[in-house]
Amino acid sequence: MDDAALAELSVTEIRDALRAKARAAISALGADGAAEVAIDLNPPPNAEMGDYGFPCFPLARLLRKAPPLIAKDLAENISADALIESVNADGPYLNFRLRPQALVRVVVGEVLRRREAYASAQVKEPEHFMVEFSSPNTNKPLHLGHIRNNLLGASVSALLAHYGHKVSRINLVNDRGVHICKSMLAYKHWGDETDPQKAGKKGDHLVGDFYVLFDRKFTEEYQNWQSTDAATEAYNAWKAEQLSKKAPKKDQKGKGQKEKEDLSEKAFFSQHKDTYFNDESPLGAEVREMLVDWEAEEKGIRALWSKMNGWVLKGFEESYARMGVAFDRYQFESDTYRLGKALVQEGLEKGVLAKRADGATVCDLDQIKMQGEKVLLRGDGTSVYMTQDLGTAVERFDDFGVEKLIYVVGDEQIYHFDVLFKILGLLRDGLSEKCKHLAYGMIRLPEGKMKSREGTVVDADDLMDEMHRLAKAETESRAAEGKAHTEGISAEEVALRAERIGLAALKYYLLKFSPRKSFEYDPKESIDFLGQTGPYCLFNYARTRSLLRKAGGEPELDFTALDQLGTDRELEIVRSLAQFTEVVAWAAKSLDPSRIAEYLFDLCKSFAFIFSDKENHPIATCTDPQLRHGRLLLAAAVGNTVKTGLALLGIEVLEEM
Repeated sequence: MDDAALAELSVTEIRDALRAKARAAISALGADGAAEVAIDLNPPPNAEMGDYGFPCFPLARLLRKAPPLIAKDLAENISADALIESVNADGPYLNFRLRPQALVRVVVGEVLRRREAYASAQVKEPEHFMVEFSSPNTNKPLHLGHIRNNLLGASVSALLAHYGHKVSRINLVNDRGVHICKSMLAYKHWGDETDPQKAGKKGDHLVGDFYVLFDRKFTEEYQNWQSTDAATEAYNAWKAEQLSKKAPKKDQKGKGQKEKEDLSEKAFFSQHKDTYFNDESPLGAEVREMLVDWEAEEKGIRALWSKMNGWVLKGFEESYARMGVAFDRYQFESDTYRLGKALVQEGLEKGVLAKRADGATVCDLDQIKMQGEKVLLRGDGTSVYMTQDLGTAVERFDDFGVEKLIYVVGDEQIYHFDVLFKILGLLRDGLSEKCKHLAYGMIRLPEGKMKSREGTVVDADDLMDEMHRLAKAETESRAAEGKAHTEGISAEEVALRAERIGLAALKYYLLKFSPRKSFEYDPKESIDFLGQTGPYCLFNYARTRSLLRKAGGEPELDFTALDQLGTDRELEIVRSLAQFTEVVAWAAKSLDPSRIAEYLFDLCKSFAFIFSDKENHPIATCTDPQLRHGRLLLAAAVGNTVKTGLALLGIEVLEEM
């Protein structure tokens, strides 16, 4: 392989070339089926061992030898070339050491040739993924939990698309139901014909205020009811029922004794609230009547619903735009809630669903090795959420050409999706395996858990405002210490920097944890310019841009200049750049952006070392023109990869900080 051919190689092709060498050596040892052997190439734990290696354990049965002997035989059968400097056996592992100049030329060359497309289009058989995320209710603003959902859904979508799949981003908006009618009823009674413009509020916040107002009015009504004769009568009946259910236990002497249980009025009224709303509350009755009128398409109710939903959706769009989140398609539960009924009928005809004596259509979960049964149609013929979800899933596969369907939903819904996918498999062969629930854990602020009905929810907009404020304050503080430059910069530019730094802090922190992990979000910790944070990555990207500006712009790709690179620290960065392709592949397959966040921090940390090492690794001040050019090319490659990786997390970069 000559220098010209080497210059056109990609990082992926390096691995392919090493695998081909290994398979040829395996065949030379007399093994049949070498082409089918999985060669799992990875960097060894220590760079001194080599650049890539793989374990020989899977070859033991094929070659009928101990893995250390196999590694030794393979090392003796693979010769050095323009790419490979040496091959060695380390116990049961075979390690390749690449020629440093070849490695630098291939890696830095590919990064600078492909730029933002580096590590993209790797998948050999692309599929059409549909990712459902956000899925808010139109009775209140987006909150902290929605931020994690939105950022995770958007990042996973970006990863899949970068890896090479076709991706459709979909938002199923819950715009109907009792909770929506609560906001509508509160507006009808106490809204006084206000609107977002009159109130000076975003539409989603205004409607959310009425949702909170309804809960306050209902709580007042319930508290007043508790002092009525009807409440006393209900409490006494409940208490008598609880006492009648208690079978006396025998103590050691055989005497009966009652288990202790809280039968106080306080305990009763705490448990009875939902029953009161559904059976006795005048406000509850109005809400249910409003929902019936909505389903009957009563004009006045539908007009109010359309108006208030319009306010909310406009507010959502503003929040999404600020967050950097977008969708290819919206679906609304007001359109989809009837879906699934025909599918249930198919299930009845197929014999996988059954009718109960009360008229309800159910699925016996014993068919899917679970206990109990799941109602899919009530006795009156109305559907439940599961019915709608089944119908929506089938529609997406049938009408949109989707091959894989991913639901980004909190881990409290694990059981729901487990049942959903298995029932879907009963109704349509093969669909169960094409669905994935990307579950994520709870996120908390130090102040405590979020509560929406009491009006103490951590609104997404408020949190983004707070991150903007913290970023602005931190930037001004760093400028006062001489660590940042803001003098002579317009107020608009300062605001832009604060917004991007604040959102980078928020996004990176929320995405650096694996999806299933629950954690506490500390805004002040996330804004740290020296920790494992978004601002730290932005800062190091800006360093690369500063170097290139001082050097007169983007350096021209020059392989002779790249040949000057070779210190341990420089090669550490080159090896890290090479790993980006594998990191993207792993993150896309695992639907886990946290690996990207971890990688970016490690890459930035390696670059920060040589950037600060003016004695051994001068860049802008390097007196050797060729070496200076090579280091500028390396800095450009780092900046490009950091920018690409941050984009996969939904983070926009800054040219200056």
